[in-house]
Amino acid sequence: MGQSQSAEPSREVPVEQLSHELALRFASKCYSHLEIAHYKDNFKTLADHQEDLEYWKEDTLCRFLALPEPLKAGPVIYQMCTYLGAFPFPALAPCILTREAMLKIVTIMTGRYKKVLKRGDQDKAKLLFRSLAVFDRKASVSSPKEKPDMDALVRDQLPDDMMKEREVQEGMQSHASGFAIDEPANDDEDEDDDDLALAALDALDAIEVFKQDQRTDRKIHHAMIPADNLKKLIMFLLLIAGLEPLTPLGSYGDKMDSEKLQALNVSADATVAAFDPDAHNNGVRYANFVKTVATAIPELFDPLSNLFEHFLFSKNINLNKHRDTPEPIITIEPKPSPIYRNPEDDSYSIFTDTLLSQMSMSLKLFNPSGSLLNIFASGARFNRLYSSSSDGTSLSSFSRQVMSWQSGTLLLISGTLNDTPEPSKTITLGAYMPEKWHDPSSGSGSRPPPSYEGPKPCLFQLQPRQAVFAANPYNRTTPWSYFSNKTGIALGCVIPQQSRTNAAPLAPVLGPVGLLIDRDMSTATFQHDGQAGTGAFVTDPGLETAQTHQPTTAQRKKVEFDIDSLEVWGISFPEQGAGEDELTKQKKRLAWEEAEAARRRGVNFGGDKDGARALLEMAGLVGDKAGTRSGGSV
Repeated sequence: MGQSQSAEPSREVPVEQLSHELALRFASKCYSHLEIAHYKDNFKTLADHQEDLEYWKEDTLCRFLALPEPLKAGPVIYQMCTYLGAFPFPALAPCILTREAMLKIVTIMTGRYKKVLKRGDQDKAKLLFRSLAVFDRKASVSSPKEKPDMDALVRDQLPDDMMKEREVQEGMQSHASGFAIDEPANDDEDEDDDDLALAALDALDAIEVFKQDQRTDRKIHHAMIPADNLKKLIMFLLLIAGLEPLTPLGSYGDKMDSEKLQALNVSADATVAAFDPDAHNNGVRYANFVKTVATAIPELFDPLSNLFEHFLFSKNINLNKHRDTPEPIITIEPKPSPIYRNPEDDSYSIFTDTLLSQMSMSLKLFNPSGSLLNIFASGARFNRLYSSSSDGTSLSSFSRQVMSWQSGTLLLISGTLNDTPEPSKTITLGAYMPEKWHDPSSGSGSRPPPSYEGPKPCLFQLQPRQAVFAANPYNRTTPWSYFSNKTGIALGCVIPQQSRTNAAPLAPVLGPVGLLIDRDMSTATFQHDGQAGTGAFVTDPGLETAQTHQPTTAQRKKVEFDIDSLEVWGISFPEQGAGEDELTKQKKRLAWEEAEAARRRGVNFGGDKDGARALLEMAGLVGDKAGTRSGGSV
């Protein structure tokens, strides 16, 4: 079927029929017969009925997905579903969540539509924006008295032959309760159903129809996502970031306490800030939404895939069950946290499960096979190597714990901004180094060779705003990381050529995007300046725009802060490595070093303790003169 086909025959086909054909195509091409059987059983078990119509209400959807009530994300997700269920005909939204509508929703959320449709994630981001957006809105949140008349909204937007289906839901809410939806102000910009139907019928490339309908594209720029609604959704996505298709959904809401809720709230605020909500109406525009999802938070909506995969597993269908045999009780516990801590270690740590979820929306890790995977899907485990809270602020301690680790690491640093009257004074930065730190005695740091094609590191910011600074693929001179006992820790900094005649080492110079930690590990300086040229890391487009238009203290191009905590976590892959994992090897290396140090301390001087001490004093190793003499060489 090509574009030369006349549009007239397609106009005779009702859009409901085209939507039905698309659902059938999804069912046959994107799922196995067993998955469809599971889906039908799940839907039918919980469906409400009115005459011949089966449908789901909002509370049914929230109950099936086990949405935690404190997060208040149910209305937002329901709004998304009532829009996506009408795909590819936005004029039919909000739609009733029938079996076919829910199947289209599951297909889009899980990404299985790619088996049928040609377009990819860019158009999906546009579709998700539409599902969350409101048009010509006058308020972010409406009170119950301000709710629109649902009957009038339905009469205005749905064809007559769909009215009967909509009327069976008495008291049905529009999109979602709790936020405002105003009718379109420009009637001449309503979507053209005929053009959309023709595009859907022609090759079923349903996402592409949004580009063919120019009036719809113009209208999207009059829409925005209320920042409060986006925050509720992001808090839920942070909670289920490590969710798997077979993990019980309710298990993630069981441990919802005030501390967890506060952590989700802080991370969600930083994530929403990356979208640069409009200061006047507190809404996120389409351009900012697409730019942020494409650059700073590309994995934001990934948890929705595993969430909606749960529709394809029914507890009522068990192929292993025999007749007259009681149903076995199968319990699947959530995977333990990838953040490994010694059970006896109760010291403070800035690295939490919520912070890991926030990072998973921006970062991917290289596993031993060389694949770049989502943090949770990679099978990585994080082992604490160094913490300033428990190991002190000594560079020698940092060197001993970190330099001996033979694989990738994650550095996290949290501090308090200096000289700022703003309520949010905390800044949290991090760095992912996919390879080991180099020996500081080499003086070169971790620098990419001219023909380097391996995994590349990145810097990132988690507070007060989420941002990612990827490695510059064209950099061949500036080291990604550098460590020196004399000058401190440098990431993305220029290392001056050390003079042989000058005894004092020259301090590293901040690159366009760089982090410099001083030698006493008390203060750090972070720079993000796109006008300073190119360096080891590239700038974040969203943060660069914010620095130009609304530079707060935390968004200045160069900020200095007092370090509250600095941690380095070693990354290992125990499920994929052969033999001993890196953590076991690290423990053996450190144990050998301790044993060797003890052996040297226990040198036998023949029982003459006074003579041994006199010898050590002469060497300048003990006593009042210790540290003032060179002590010779061994």
